[in-house]
Amino acid sequence: MAITKLNLQPITTESDYSNITIGNSKFTDDIWDLSSFITSKTIRNTYKKINFSYIKNEDMKFTIKLYSYYKLGKVKPQTLHHDIKNKLPSFIKYCKLNNISNFNEITKKIFLDFTIWLKERKVARITGYQNCHIIEQIIKIGQVKGWNVVKNNIFVDINSMDLWKPQKVFKENRTKPIPEDIFDKILQCALKEKNILTKAGILIQSQTGLRINEVLSIRQGCVYTTSDGYNYMEVTLSKTEKGDPIIHKVFINELVKNIVTELEKYTKELRKESGLKELFLVRHNAIKVVNSDIWTGKRLPDFIKKWDIRDDKGNLYPLKSHQFRATFVRELIKQKVPIAYIMKQFAHVSIEMTSHYLTLQDEEIKEIYSDMILGKDSKIAGLRAKEIKSKLDEQFRGKTEQEIDDIVSNLSKSMSFNPLPTGVCLYDFRRGNCSDGDGCFFYNCPNYVTEVKFYPILKQELDLMEKEMSRYKELGQQRSWERQYVKYKYLKPLVDSLEVQINGKES
Repeated sequence: MAITKLNLQPITTESDYSNITIGNSKFTDDIWDLSSFITSKTIRNTYKKINFSYIKNEDMKFTIKLYSYYKLGKVKPQTLHHDIKNKLPSFIKYCKLNNISNFNEITKKIFLDFTIWLKERKVARITGYQNCHIIEQIIKIGQVKGWNVVKNNIFVDINSMDLWKPQKVFKENRTKPIPEDIFDKILQCALKEKNILTKAGILIQSQTGLRINEVLSIRQGCVYTTSDGYNYMEVTLSKTEKGDPIIHKVFINELVKNIVTELEKYTKELRKESGLKELFLVRHNAIKVVNSDIWTGKRLPDFIKKWDIRDDKGNLYPLKSHQFRATFVRELIKQKVPIAYIMKQFAHVSIEMTSHYLTLQDEEIKEIYSDMILGKDSKIAGLRAKEIKSKLDEQFRGKTEQEIDDIVSNLSKSMSFNPLPTGVCLYDFRRGNCSDGDGCFFYNCPNYVTEVKFYPILKQELDLMEKEMSRYKELGQQRSWERQYVKYKYLKPLVDSLEVQINGKES
């Protein structure tokens, strides 16, 4: 069990707070020790404590503690630790400079002045938003709960979102799949990598789509085989729909199975000496589990630098650990994994033995499809493909790469992307059910668009169709041949169009 939200006893304004316990601490303590609720060895001890001692004003501290107690029933302790440590200090400093001693003194003007004060210090947009939003939350929740906060609604016509507009930052930070040529090089270099921990982490992430903290959670004896011969691995999922960690079973290939075996041998003595069961162990003074922050901040950049993996501009590729998830889904799509199954299950975690893509969010799937179909370098086919490409080229003309990304992102939000095994359907179901209903034959539909990544699937289908048609001819089964030909006459131009684009004969 890694981290879980806490079921705390209800409190009211009449409660005796000196008798309220939180983990190993009392409500009245300046430091709340929550280590008894967090057993994961990958989380540092400092992250297991909430420190209020920097808040000198007792009235303000008390309100913030009430807010923290409330939030512990909603979020993980680690999240609250980050909020109290990083998002509140600026406001506390501002209040001290301006002799503000309580949340009931906060007016609309004070909130706006605090925003201006942050902007004058040139804080990042996302930082400014977070610093203001937590104050907005405390006041709004406090008004409902009866805490000592301002009673009138000072957020009638202003809020943190409007003042800082962080949406653009969120959009710019969205995770994209790793380009295929770079992904291939990463795998080739990982297979040659001498550092077993780095090698194992990259290979497991790339082949399972797991988050890095989930990869680092694997323990001795985590690989099993089903009765019908399929290998799977048990990992701890900390981010689930219910919020509680669970043990999840993930199908794995031989590459993952072999690297886990190698990892078990490599860490055998470290596990024996430390008593730990985890497989990603290092010795730094003491033996401990590899930290996910160190992994993303040092191990991955060092790997990229060591193997000189560069993007198309000649810069070292800025690999982010989370990109392996988006790339994994892209590869599933290319391999014709039933998209309907993904779409049905990815939004909620199941304890059934399924591939980890089911933990992805709808937006993540949509972004992959939008980049694939609408991107500047996409090669698409379909009855409306030329029309779509022409309109896109017109919008992209003279734009920077970031501006093009913004255009694609905005288009993806306004369009409907309904995944199909060999492309997407652009029909907008907000207009009502499609007239073709369940009898959809998408190759002859103007809403159907495919992309060059689906070419191997389409070509294989075309080849099988041609063989089937030849067999019908030989058997003299004209009607069967005609039924196949209806599909063939629409599929053949799609495959031909993609082949032309693959060969570079069409822009």
